[in-house]
Amino acid sequence: MSMKWKTLLCALVVSVFFSIIYAIGVFGSLGYQVYDFFLRFRAERVRDSNVVFLNVDDNAIAYNGVFPWPRSVTADGILRLKEYGLHALIFDIEFIDRGHQGVDTLYLNRGLPADFDRSFSEINSAVQEIFGAVRAGMLHANDIDRHTQAFTFFINEERLRLLTNVQRIARDNDEYLFQASELFGRSWVTLNLRSDPLRGEQAERRSLAEEHFSHNITASDNAHRGNFADILPPLPGLALSAKGAGFTNVEIDADGIRRRLYLAQNVHDHWYLQLVMPALIHYLGYPDIELERRRLTLRDARLPSGEIQTITIPLDTQGRMIIDWPPQNYFNKFRHVSFVYFALLDDIEAGMEEYIRALNTSDILFFSQADEQLERAPFLVMELTEIFDAILETRNYAMQMVSTEMFDLYVELRRHSRSLIRELLDSGLTERIISAATELVEQFPWLADEIIDEAEYIVTLAEFLDLNLTRYEEIDSHLDNELRGKFAIMGRVDTGTTDIGSNPFWGEYINVGTHGVVLDMILSGSFITFIDEIWIILFTIAFVMLFFAASAKLPPLPRTASGFIAVIVVIGTAIVLFRFTGLFFNPLVTTFAMVGAVILREVVLYASSEREKQFIRKAFSTYVSNEVVQELIDDPSRLQLGGTKRNMSALFTDLKGFATLSEKLDPESLVSILNRYLTAMSDIVLAEKGTIDKFIGDAIVAFFGAPSHMPDHALKACISALTMKRIEKDFNKTLLESGLIPVPLLTRIGINTGSMVAGNMGTENKMNYTIMGNAVNLAARLEGANKQYGTWILASDATVSEAGSLILSRRIDRIRVIGINEPIQIHELLNTRQNAPPQETNLVNIFHQALDYYEKHNWKDALEGFKASLAIEGGGPSEVYIKRCETFLTTPPPADWDGVYNLTEK
Repeated sequence: MSMKWKTLLCALVVSVFFSIIYAIGVFGSLGYQVYDFFLRFRAERVRDSNVVFLNVDDNAIAYNGVFPWPRSVTADGILRLKEYGLHALIFDIEFIDRGHQGVDTLYLNRGLPADFDRSFSEINSAVQEIFGAVRAGMLHANDIDRHTQAFTFFINEERLRLLTNVQRIARDNDEYLFQASELFGRSWVTLNLRSDPLRGEQAERRSLAEEHFSHNITASDNAHRGNFADILPPLPGLALSAKGAGFTNVEIDADGIRRRLYLAQNVHDHWYLQLVMPALIHYLGYPDIELERRRLTLRDARLPSGEIQTITIPLDTQGRMIIDWPPQNYFNKFRHVSFVYFALLDDIEAGMEEYIRALNTSDILFFSQADEQLERAPFLVMELTEIFDAILETRNYAMQMVSTEMFDLYVELRRHSRSLIRELLDSGLTERIISAATELVEQFPWLADEIIDEAEYIVTLAEFLDLNLTRYEEIDSHLDNELRGKFAIMGRVDTGTTDIGSNPFWGEYINVGTHGVVLDMILSGSFITFIDEIWIILFTIAFVMLFFAASAKLPPLPRTASGFIAVIVVIGTAIVLFRFTGLFFNPLVTTFAMVGAVILREVVLYASSEREKQFIRKAFSTYVSNEVVQELIDDPSRLQLGGTKRNMSALFTDLKGFATLSEKLDPESLVSILNRYLTAMSDIVLAEKGTIDKFIGDAIVAFFGAPSHMPDHALKACISALTMKRIEKDFNKTLLESGLIPVPLLTRIGINTGSMVAGNMGTENKMNYTIMGNAVNLAARLEGANKQYGTWILASDATVSEAGSLILSRRIDRIRVIGINEPIQIHELLNTRQNAPPQETNLVNIFHQALDYYEKHNWKDALEGFKASLAIEGGGPSEVYIKRCETFLTTPPPADWDGVYNLTEK
């Protein structure tokens, strides 16, 4: 066989070999990384301006409270969205279970006082009429019984009316949300695809999903139908009031990255669409949906311009759409609106109403005698008061009757009220009141103080009105510009959310952003298409064979170099193709085949001639990196992240009442104090050779025993905790005496020892040396458990045992914390034995003796013992056990009670 045919055979064998291992998925993980690399060359494009995110962010949670909120908060926001002409509201928040009842604060603060005023005014009028008739001699003795019965009947009617109205204060927040959703008319909610069949009431909801949320999809025989066993829609009331629904399930690749998702899935012979798709289908005029193995087609979609167009969405071989991720993070790429604005507008409007009602009780009319321009002001204020009453009535009617006409009237009345307030303020009310007051003081000097006080009162109300109205107009204009005609996707993005995933650019990416990317891709027609493996394999074999045939006669050095140049050309061409067309040609198999074939060809030629062997060796060492080749071929895992499992101690701290402190300090002072506190506490950990993992607001996460081995890690963790509490006293004394803080900073600490994983966690782009494992979670739970026992430092039995006899501690309880089923013995750390005063040692002995009685169910002797320990410490665990003993003396626990307490709070 000639040398030419030998080299062509080498090319064929190597190409087929790499094609086979590519086809069976050996390059799977590396293929993901190649695709992620290509994404960085994707041409930047302007994102569709029709997509906006409605964020449940830190500001919204700080204003409205911990999430999940009362559903009335969401309902009020929906009403605002209707007012701003939002095209579609897409919830990435599940409403699977019923919420708590709430209070109709609007009616409580405004409607109920008005009802009371109206009722008692009518009663007063009736009484005046009766007494007037008596004084005028118009009421004869034989008419008294009849009038008395009529008046009694009238009083009872008013009493029942007021009772009925008072009962309205307690509101079913779920029903309120359903009404708001139905009134809005363009909300899309979430469906949850389940791998296992549902049971009970949730299983019965499937018919709701089938009737209201399934879609007619023409699917080919080879279309991917999905593997889900069941589907769970939201609460029935919300399901019936929503315009549609879609599922939120997203595919996660083996390396934990989200790169693709299903747009349609079949459950019990019914087709359902991904979350944003139903809203998009509505937007496009309900085009026909056709699903094939490699594409989803929206046939005859009607664009907003009126143009009829067929949209074809490419899918991968498993029927999934490839996500065209933007390189920016969630917050920097799309338009965002914080949900806090809606609550702000509600409070601003309530404030303006309060100021107007206050003006209505003022003496503006008195000042008009000095300035005829003020004569209209009292009538404007009275008209506004009546409008506010009408606003409440129309709002309630619109909600109860789900009336769009009444809602439009409600919006118009509010707009008119703001217009009248602006008219009132622009009339020069403040200046005219001040001027009139000066003139009236000269006319009525004996009333000077009263006139000045009343003028200042009216001016203050007007200034507050002006501030509130100006702020309202600013927010209102911003929201109208951001929301009108848009698709809004609502989801949690606050620092407490767990709805976080990873994409090719970001190790932590807010998952709600996925739906915005999907919607944006379809609206803009920007898709990514994976070229089929079979075409890549055929191209690889043909390209390598043709290249070898063409380069066979080249001299050795150019021949070898040309192979690598060819690889660079293939990769460059694939990048350009991907950048401008979205076609992803995976060059991995071609690269390996070409490099492998070039190497094999040179080895074969080297074996044929000593001179050629020497040349091949030189060429090989010049153009091939052994380290890179070995990492890519022999050990891909060396490129991955990982950690080491070892026995360590974790320490978690948190400040008691930090939210209260935050409210009392301005941001600059708060940050300064917090930095001083964290520095002092961190220095203690570092002095004991611990490692600071992270700071979470006012909390510290630290560990002992890594990266360097530390045999006494438990003891060092305990000493760090005790030192923190000791330093804390001096720290607080200095800050309190200098007036820098209004209340002392008090630290709760939890410590646990056990098996943990320590190492670099994250992604190639962002990593962190940290710890993880159940033992770490337990330390965090112990920190929170301090609240239950009135303690400051709680440690697990494993920590106390490893720390040894140098630490003075006392047994507290056997508990079972959230997320960990195995009960554990916990201890309170009090001091080092060397520094412990006799009183602390005595406390431990008395408390342990009482605890022994308690564990033997000897409640009476235990109670006396805990009272003795309470006299020493004045609270804390002794107080907790006294309450338990008193309870068990009257109501003993079951006979099989194991003494373990389940903590229900983190």
